[in-house]
Amino acid sequence: MKIRALLLAVLLPGLALAMSTPPQAPVAAAPGNAGIMLRDDVLRASPGAAAEGVAKLGKGDKVRVLAGDGGWTQLYAAGKTGWVRILSVKSEVSTPPDLGALAEAGKRPSDPGRVVAVAGARGLDEVELKAARFNPEELALLDSYAASRADAEQFAQLASLTRRDVPYPPKPESRATPSPMSKQP
Repeated sequence: MKIRALLLAVLLPGLALAMSTPPQAPVAAAPGNAGIMLRDDVLRASPGAAAEGVAKLGKGDKVRVLAGDGGWTQLYAAGKTGWVRILSVKSEVSTPPDLGALAEAGKRPSDPGRVVAVAGARGLDEVELKAARFNPEELALLDSYAASRADAEQFAQLASLTRRDVPYPPKPESRATPSPMSKQP
C-alpha cells in the first residue's frame, strides 16, 4: 500500500504535467500600424470598388494599417486582410509622406478599366510640421524641373501652340453688405 501511495504521489504530478497544454509563446502583435475607421466601409479582397467584400467595418473599429495603393488602404481587421477607401481610415501613427511613391504614380501606365478614388490633400499635421527640415538638395531638384523661357517657346513652336493673352481676373468686390439692423432711421 505504501508503494502504491508513493507511486501515485510521484506519478500524478508528472501525469498532470504531461496532459496539460505546453507553455505557449507570447502572441505577436498584429502587423502594421494602429488605425481607426472614420466611417462604415466594406473590407474588400482587392483595391477596387467592384472587389468582393470580405467583412464589414464600422466607424470607430480598431484596425491595423498595412499599405496603400492609390485611393485604397490595405488593412488587417476582424482577423482578415483587405482594402478600404483611403478616406475611411486614419492611421494613429503619423509618418512623413512618401513623395517618391507620388512621383512613381505618374510613371505607371494607366489602366482604363480601373477606377481610382481621388483623395484631397488634408494638409500637414503638427507632427509633420515639427519634423520638417530645410533640405537644399530637394530645393535644387525642384529648381531643376523649371523650363527656361527659350525651352518653353521652342516646345510651344514644335507643338504648334499659339500665344494667347489671358487678362487678370477682376479684383473681388467687398461682399460686406450692411445688415438691416445697422441702418439708422
